[in-house]
Amino acid sequence: MGAYKKGGWFFCLVILTILTGCAGGGKQTPPNLSASFTTVTPPDAQRLYREAEKSYRAGDTPGAMDVWHKIVRGYPGTAIAARSMNKMGEVYLAEDRLDLAARYFNYIVYEYPSWEGVRAARLNQLKVLARMGKQKEVMREAVPLFRDSQGHPGVRLGLAKLMVGIYNGRNDIETSFEWSSRGFSSAKTAEQKQTLSDLTKQTLARAGEGDLKKLYGKKPGDFMRVFLDFRRAQIEAANGQKEKARRELAQDLSQNPGHPLAQDIQAVIRSVGVVEGGIAFNADKIGVMVPLKGTNSVYGDMVIRGLNLAMADWRNTHPNDNITLDIKDAGLDPDTAARSYNELVKKDGVMAIVGPLGAQANRTVIPLANRQGVPMLSLTQKDEGTGSDTFVLHAFIDSRDLVNTLVRYCREKLNFKRFACLYPDDRYGQKLSKIFAEAVQKSGGQMMASASYTEKSTDFSAALKALMDISKKNAPLESIEGTPFDALFIPDQVSTLSLIAPQLPYNNIVGATLVGTNLWSEPSLVQAGGVYVDHALFATSFYPQSQNPKVVAFEKEYEAQYHAAPTYLEAQAYDALTLLLEARSGQGGEVNRNALFQSLLEQAKNFEGVTGNYSVGPGGDLVRQYSVFQVKNGSIEQVYP
Repeated sequence: MGAYKKGGWFFCLVILTILTGCAGGGKQTPPNLSASFTTVTPPDAQRLYREAEKSYRAGDTPGAMDVWHKIVRGYPGTAIAARSMNKMGEVYLAEDRLDLAARYFNYIVYEYPSWEGVRAARLNQLKVLARMGKQKEVMREAVPLFRDSQGHPGVRLGLAKLMVGIYNGRNDIETSFEWSSRGFSSAKTAEQKQTLSDLTKQTLARAGEGDLKKLYGKKPGDFMRVFLDFRRAQIEAANGQKEKARRELAQDLSQNPGHPLAQDIQAVIRSVGVVEGGIAFNADKIGVMVPLKGTNSVYGDMVIRGLNLAMADWRNTHPNDNITLDIKDAGLDPDTAARSYNELVKKDGVMAIVGPLGAQANRTVIPLANRQGVPMLSLTQKDEGTGSDTFVLHAFIDSRDLVNTLVRYCREKLNFKRFACLYPDDRYGQKLSKIFAEAVQKSGGQMMASASYTEKSTDFSAALKALMDISKKNAPLESIEGTPFDALFIPDQVSTLSLIAPQLPYNNIVGATLVGTNLWSEPSLVQAGGVYVDHALFATSFYPQSQNPKVVAFEKEYEAQYHAAPTYLEAQAYDALTLLLEARSGQGGEVNRNALFQSLLEQAKNFEGVTGNYSVGPGGDLVRQYSVFQVKNGSIEQVYP
């Protein structure tokens, strides 16, 4: 780091000599040396602070330090001066200039005891002491600071992480585990929980059966008990009790699907092997389960088209690969689905399965795949509340993530505040209306009203009147004269939207932006809705006329082969099989189903498909990025990202 300006440094050196040493803040009550302390931030000071932050983020640490010094000199009795000194102390702490860092934090604690961030400065004091090797002083001060930091979860979490590290270094498993438990009570985000989870795993990695017995004896809560169960299962598996370990972990996973250890538990379950023996295995076969008969066979045909296109592309680049598809009927009843699954796995020995397509088949075969260790890329949305899957990734659109993206765009980019929902009174409409209302509430928006209409309706006046009546009752007085909501969510097909949209102005709904789901991702949207859908928004992960190069190439190839535009089903099937083929190709060492699934998880972390960019969530689920499109002047344009 470059030299700082002498003037600012000299000033701070003078004020820092008021206090010396590195004693923790809990020993004595600090005198309030700033009787005139104020939390009011002058606009010029705020502007300077933003300037310092910008410089620091850009890598100009000396420039940031100069500005923070300027704030301290010019506004010594303000909270922003304390905040600036805390930032400077953190810079010195990061550079391991511990004496300087300690002086800054000490000065804050003694000079600004009423500053709201003083507990963070006290935590920084303890970090300095820990770096100096004064762990006993840190341990003495830690518990009082934790008690004093109620209502400050960030401080409590940081303190817990510090103490877990210290007690890990002293091989004190019991106390370290106690601090982990304290930390999780303050961890809010998935990232915070994952960091603390990794530290807790490090703690228990050295734990033997005797240590675990002591920790179980303290009766930890259900959340922390999962960590103990995980370590116990590791020990059991190492001692040859693989089935017992698998059974216990599977139970933990079903009861705690969102636990930060979910992926680790899944990995252990996969590593201990399959419960049911005698399953055939053919590394050159991939099974497919789609409806081949009845009214739903049209959807099965669409999936098969996407799969065939993926296979053709794969063989063009891998001419010596002998991989083949084994297609079976997913059926409309559980018996057909189970029979097709057993033929694929036990008779034909497929390495993995793409599908099934269909909720009933999904519920039938997924438990079998998880129990028998057969990798599966399901083409059906995951049922909520079913827990984590050990060998299954759901490749279908996630309605909750899609709606959250749409609402977030409306709130953050368009500043919409009030929302309404008009939905079909069927299973899909009921589910989407509930998800939408939850997303609006979570985003800080206001849900004005929801109203439903019967399936195959053509006259929506009654539903629209009910929507307006409820909205006006919930609306502030000043908005009653106009439409009392900014956006109207309609989770239905384009054909239904084309009937609803022209009826809106006749029911005094004017100026509200129409918003929808991937069901609107058809070029016919503009023609079907006409001027009534201008400015309409919808979220999707696939739009056939997108300018994304991957989508353009896929659409061109599909139309050349089938003389029609692809839909989401063909695109999703194409992505699912491509992802699976790449995972199979990327396997290292022994070829088996467990290794394939591990490779599948790795490939999925950064997979760029025609239906979006994929990643793997904290619970081991397949997630993707969704795009928002808008109707503008008779055309559909991507507006996010």
